[in-house]
Amino acid sequence: MKKKIGNVFLILLGIVMLLYLLITAVLDLTNKEDLHTVHVDGAFAILELEHSINGLIPIGTDYYYVGVEEETLDAYLIKAPKNWLEKNFDSENMSLQADGMQITALLKKVSDFETARELSSRASQIEELQYPFGTEYCLDLGYKQMAIKKLILFVLSIIIIITGISIFKKTNDVKPAVVKCWLVALIIWLVLLLGVFR
Repeated sequence: MKKKIGNVFLILLGIVMLLYLLITAVLDLTNKEDLHTVHVDGAFAILELEHSINGLIPIGTDYYYVGVEEETLDAYLIKAPKNWLEKNFDSENMSLQADGMQITALLKKVSDFETARELSSRASQIEELQYPFGTEYCLDLGYKQMAIKKLILFVLSIIIIITGISIFKKTNDVKPAVVKCWLVALIIWLVLLLGVFR
């Protein structure tokens, strides 16, 4: 009885995870309401946040920046890749484009409470800047890449589940090399999955 309950729980957990990957990816890619284009003349780094499992296995780093429009002093929290600042701004944090740059990104609430609090604390210490979207929201430049990653993981999850069921149903006929390959694929999948949930 306990084994059946455990199996039902695992199946439900798997379904919830698959639905999360699919639904959140599709919603981000089709969300036009929260897609904003803003103009910034300068930018600087405000927070670098490393994610790891038990402080040992790194699963990714998030980089947050502040983009500023010079004329209005409107400022925007921006979540972008590590090299975004170097690619688009000079040593004085001014845009490499003479008339500034346009940023189109998905506005998202910072979901982690500690991160949101730290961002808000740091942003509030910078005088004169005003945040039209507030300090609890950031413009996520990598939303498309993350959505695509989720869709790929959705497909990989189905493949791993189907091959796993097939392998464990035919344990006597399956070669040890196949099982080892599946286990390696499972570990890689788990690491990629943790990167999505960070």
